[in-house]
Amino acid sequence: MANQPYNQDRPAIPAALRRDVLVEAGHRCAVAGCGEHTYLEIHHIDHDRENNRLENLILLCRKHHSMAHADVIDRTALRQYKERLKAAELTEIHRRLVELEQLVTGTTQHMPKVVETEDQPDAGTAVKSAPRRFEVLYFALYQVAISKLEKDMGTYFERNVEFASGKGRLILDGLRPREGKPDLLVDVHYFRKAFQDGSAYGQLVERKVALYELLTGRPAEGIMLAIVGRESMLAEEALPLTRAGVAAIECVSLHVYSCEQVGFHPGPVSAGVL
Repeated sequence: MANQPYNQDRPAIPAALRRDVLVEAGHRCAVAGCGEHTYLEIHHIDHDRENNRLENLILLCRKHHSMAHADVIDRTALRQYKERLKAAELTEIHRRLVELEQLVTGTTQHMPKVVETEDQPDAGTAVKSAPRRFEVLYFALYQVAISKLEKDMGTYFERNVEFASGKGRLILDGLRPREGKPDLLVDVHYFRKAFQDGSAYGQLVERKVALYELLTGRPAEGIMLAIVGRESMLAEEALPLTRAGVAAIECVSLHVYSCEQVGFHPGPVSAGVL
């Protein structure tokens, strides 16, 4: 195919596939050290314009695209550049997962974990396990809050969605894939008291959005769903740091509900109470 003239129109590359090629290369020329991000073209490595498989497509700047067609950059080199992109992508995903894990430690609750209880059976023939009370109640609060958000937005969300890459995991409280629009990610936080207010919550959601886009190749927006323990915390002047932090991020919006609005209050829950 490399020596045959192009007598017919180029077969169209589907938009989703084109996006995958762009995301894979980080919207930059795939040739190491180039970094051009303005004038980019998709090249067929085997010179067969009908072979629109992802592994046969690579993003190049105009200069390196011309060099590829002239075989100055041969097919073997182009495939090696593809492999470098994949290796770099996996490294970046791992880095972001580690960073995200460090950020979320101790800040959110997901599925309640079952642990051995202190009051074990006297007979000793069985081991008693149960999730901690506060985790169950927080989990229930998150679920009814997402249900309230679904009702207000007129849509449904997948719950507790997990993406795995190697040993790393990205856990989303809610996810709504959408065609033709950015997917919606929901991150839930419970503010039992006003002192839990902070500017970092918006950044946390923003990083989850960025990692989701990296893992899936799909554009996304984040929704920070804040649940407050008191009606007075619904006021605009309440949670000033959280509100300002979210407002500064274009891809994240804020929804605030009180426990009364969602119809469930976990009560005075202590981490030491089972």
